[in-house]
Amino acid sequence: MSHGKSQFAVWRCTDCKTIIQTTAYDKRRNDEITKEVKKYCKKCRKHTPAKRKDAKKSS
Repeated sequence: MSHGKSQFAVWRCTDCKTIIQTTAYDKRRNDEITKEVKKYCKKCRKHTPAKRKDAKKSS
């Protein structure tokens, strides 16, 4: 990963709104990153669509 160029994203379940996963990606390639994917939610116990919400890097 490049130094200082990353942006964090939080994936949330669309059904129960719980956080499924936190990932990091390159800011410069933001338009290539998908906004919604199907991920497994432990709370719902099934594959549901998850939406991406960008988060700031915590120090």
